[in-house]
Amino acid sequence: MTEMTMARARLHDRLLAGGRRGRWLLLGTALAQLASPAFVPFDLTGDDTVLVPPGPFFAIWGPITVGCLAAAVRGLPLHRATSAPWREVQLPLSVAQVGYVAWLVAAAAAPRLTLPVFLGMLAALAPALAAVVRTPGDPLTRLLLGGSVGLYAGWTSAAVWLNAGVLVPDAGPLLLAALLVGAAATGLAGARLSRGQAGYVLAVGWALLGVLLSTARAGEPALAGLAATGLAALAAVAATARQRPHAVAAG
Repeated sequence: MTEMTMARARLHDRLLAGGRRGRWLLLGTALAQLASPAFVPFDLTGDDTVLVPPGPFFAIWGPITVGCLAAAVRGLPLHRATSAPWREVQLPLSVAQVGYVAWLVAAAAAPRLTLPVFLGMLAALAPALAAVVRTPGDPLTRLLLGGSVGLYAGWTSAAVWLNAGVLVPDAGPLLLAALLVGAAATGLAGARLSRGQAGYVLAVGWALLGVLLSTARAGEPALAGLAATGLAALAAVAATARQRPHAVAAG
């Protein structure tokens, strides 16, 4: 057996071992993520600032958490767990799912910790999104894994900025505008780098639409105008990005 053949065999063995462990990690953290709201007394539909979307918009966590669990179950067979994109998403998506539980705990006990937790979740979701964009897989994988990761990353891209606004309840209009611009800019960058991935774009758009409704309802036309501009720009960037088949995925 040549040295190259032996190296390939060792790499194959490592991939198998990593996939065996990673699939169970992904499933366990998905279960914890889905179950955690029942054990952590916190209301996700708070209205601390005018940037917070109306309560029904937080229902997006349903498709995200249920979708993550469904994806984890589909990724259990070893032949999937050790192949792309499943292998690449197991660790980062698991970290994000643990982060979700930690965010709920922090929101109830130490709200100022929610921002660094959310930032960590976004950092973990970026390589997961890159993996599902780079290797979409079969149609069901694209729906369950790609859709869930896209929604998760898109909502988090905007929500991390809105979370920051909640921590400054007396923020003036300039700071609120800056946070809204940050949310929109992050979403636009993600839409471009992810080639207009449908789940990602839908989630960012959903967040911006929620902000538009909240700010309009609160009598803040300037902020509502910014949110509307962000929505229009998102649609344009996503349409352009989807026409660039050789674009480099986020990563």
